[in-house]
Amino acid sequence: MKRSGLVLWFVLSAVITGSAFLINLTGVPASRIPAFLVQVAQGPVAWTPVFLSQEREQIPASDADSVPLSAVDSSACRVFMVVIDSEIHAKSARMLEKALKEAEARRADVFLMRLNTFGGALDAAEKMRTALMEAPFVTVSFIDHQAASAGALLSIACDHIVMAPGSTIGSATVVGPTGEPMPEKYQSYMRSLMRATAEETGRDPELAQQMVEGEKVLNLTTKEAVAIEFAQGQAADVEEALAVLGYEYCELDEYKETTLDKIIGFFLLPLVQALLLMGMIGGVFIELKTPGVGLPLGVAILCAIGYFSPLFLEGIARYWEVIIIVVGLVLLGIEIFVTPGFGVLGITGILTIAAGLVLVMVDNWIFEFKGPFPWYALLNPVAIVSIAGLTSLTGMLLSVHYLFPTRLFNRIALRTDLTTETGFVGVPQLKDIEVGQEGVAFTDLRPSGKVSIGDRWVEARAAVGYITKNTKVKVVRIEGGALFVEEV
Repeated sequence: MKRSGLVLWFVLSAVITGSAFLINLTGVPASRIPAFLVQVAQGPVAWTPVFLSQEREQIPASDADSVPLSAVDSSACRVFMVVIDSEIHAKSARMLEKALKEAEARRADVFLMRLNTFGGALDAAEKMRTALMEAPFVTVSFIDHQAASAGALLSIACDHIVMAPGSTIGSATVVGPTGEPMPEKYQSYMRSLMRATAEETGRDPELAQQMVEGEKVLNLTTKEAVAIEFAQGQAADVEEALAVLGYEYCELDEYKETTLDKIIGFFLLPLVQALLLMGMIGGVFIELKTPGVGLPLGVAILCAIGYFSPLFLEGIARYWEVIIIVVGLVLLGIEIFVTPGFGVLGITGILTIAAGLVLVMVDNWIFEFKGPFPWYALLNPVAIVSIAGLTSLTGMLLSVHYLFPTRLFNRIALRTDLTTETGFVGVPQLKDIEVGQEGVAFTDLRPSGKVSIGDRWVEARAAVGYITKNTKVKVVRIEGGALFVEEV
């Protein structure tokens, strides 16, 4: 039991630390993997150039000052587009970051974000908002139906907003997993974030703030937003949206996710991360219940690889965060295998592991300590680790009661009863030896060793201190099959 448990603990620690080192030893930034793997994953085409219709009328010279300069010369005008049509989370932030880098590499004049979202994680949205505001080119948000909550923040961060008919923008109140509004400190932060973003992009900060506060949270339709000049126009599709801004003759490049990006994005989904954590915990538990290196250990290792590798590939996890997890595993291992029981080391180990699992999911920009610490960035990781941990604990308790007694489990575990009727004993049989009987120490007792009593050699322990070889001893008590002796 102890040997298999120690092997398990060593393998898990090696997998976690080894993954980190192997990924970073590829000679490229932590956010990427070796170039030849990227090329294989990308396939033959990673970009889809699209040219807009050339049948639109030329922009009148009198209106040239009202549109961006690059729109006047179509030969030097390039628009780059990314589509965000899902919940805002770590995957969305990574995709936007990569799209902005690609747009800059292709010397785009305009970056268009086609947006349709009901919101999502505030930490991911804040990072995306900052990236949009710091972009070196004109940014456009084309709202294709919904820009709620975090989506409203992203749209306001862009230089221009164009909305499809029937779309809405607003409802940016910060809510928890159950949909209930978060405490005032979160709302206050969101209000200031909306105001600051609107001020930076030339929009009414009071309107932006009203999308967060009050009993009647502001939510604007397309016509309402255009009427008060919160949005620059209405368009049915991307081509028309660009025409509204004077970019109808520009070349349009669209960002396409590679197969590798999709795989990494899948493993970064909160639900998948929670399932992987449950697989790690469950695999460890079952392996300890069924000593030996087998299927449960393999599942735990695969889940650990699936959990940590994407975080390292995307540059989210860092070495010091992995070290925290390894330290927690060491403490827990000492508690289980060296000092049996459940005390300070065990509790500290569990808390340390939990803290490490949370930190590896948190993007490291929050540790730059620019302004107030964004505690909201910890909400999602803490929720994932807590839910996965509690669910795993519940599952383990139920499995002990329902799984282990079943015939299915009997096929993979030893269920033979070792009874005295069949000749098995749990402790050594000390027949014909009684308290007060004398003998001689056959070996040194430090404190355990062997003594000779009559014509038998038996295991014994010194009741007090140590006893040297050939010393005369006397049996002082017998407890649980253990013989205790002391010098005569």
